[in-house]
Order: sequence, then C-alpha cells, then structure tokens
Amino acid sequence: MALRGKKVAVLAENDYEDLELLYPWYRLLEAGADVRLIGTGSATTYQSKHGYPVTVHAAADAVNPAEFDAVI
Repeated sequence: MALRGKKVAVLAENDYEDLELLYPWYRLLEAGADVRLIGTGSATTYQSKHGYPVTVHAAADAVNPAEFDAVI
C-alpha cells in the first residue's frame, strides 16, 4: 500500500468525464490513499457525461486544501 496515510481530493462536476474521475479514484483507493470526492458546487451528487452519478463527500468551499497531499 504505497499511498497509505496520504489524503487525496478528486474534484467532481456535472458532466465529468467518467474515466478522468473514476479511474484515478479507484486506483488511488487500491494504492491505500484516503480519497475524498469533492464537489465544485453545493450539489451532493454529480452526473457524468454518460449518466453515472457520484456522491461527493464535501463541497470545495467546505474543505481546507492544506489537508490534502494531492488534488486531481
């Protein structure tokens, strides 16, 4: 688990590109990172271009960027 102890934010917005969000999210989880989906607005769920929804953990204005080791 190469990324154990690392905290990563993955940004989500409506009409996100499926592979640009989901692939990094799952790969980072597999590597042991603590991954948080962060929405760019006030919505709690965002739809991809192909209709796949993701539920975010928090809105961008509610998190401190300094808490994350990386942002995607």
